Amino acid sequence: MFPRASFASVASAICGLAVVICLGCGPDNPKGRKGLSGHVTLDGAPLSQGNIEFHPLLEGGLQSGGKISSGNYSIPAHEGVVPGKYRVAIEDFVPTPPTPAGYMPGDPLPPSPKPKVPPDWNTKSQHTIEVAPQGPFKFNFDVVTKK
Repeated sequence: MFPRASFASVASAICGLAVVICLGCGPDNPKGRKGLSGHVTLDGAPLSQGNIEFHPLLEGGLQSGGKISSGNYSIPAHEGVVPGKYRVAIEDFVPTPPTPAGYMPGDPLPPSPKPKVPPDWNTKSQHTIEVAPQGPFKFNFDVVTKK
């Protein structure tokens, strides 16, 4: 037979484990985040690679973002935003140029290509969206550089 102290310790441990498991069984999305998706074009063509960010303009908002691939982005609900107003920032992927043949440390590197997305869509963006509690949750953006 088990001594009384051992049985009480085991019972306490089991109850503690049950409480921990139950606390972890809350809602998967306690903040009510919303998944976002959409399409991003650059001068009418899908943006091949980049990032999109949503910066909250109101207190209580949650910053979020995701990758753009072949003009599409999709942010799952557990990484999304709560309803509110957001500033949108879009960046394109600018690959680093290869080092020239015969490159030696200390040699100057070739200049990096300039980003195609203009600053008024990223560092100086004033583009906004409003995420309503019931949607829509699809937002498309057309970045225009040729005017």
